[in-house]
Amino acid sequence: EMAAASQLPPGQQEAMVLGMVDGLAAKLEADPKQPDRWIMLIRSRMQLGQTAQARQALDKALAANPQARDQLTAAAKALGLN
Repeated sequence: EMAAASQLPPGQQEAMVLGMVDGLAAKLEADPKQPDRWIMLIRSRMQLGQTAQARQALDKALAANPQARDQLTAAAKALGLN
């Protein structure tokens, strides 16, 4: 997908990336017991400048994965989400 994306004009690249991130969020809503994928979503939201959405993702991840609290909070902090 990334090779195909590099061939698209910038506006279409951004739309494709947003679609991929939103798709990951939807998958996690359906199956939230995946701390590593939540971290991927938080990282993606932060890279896109979507801090509020990253915070929401962290909150949902913590609610669904209390056993991974330390992992999730450490990752969020490393990504600049405090």
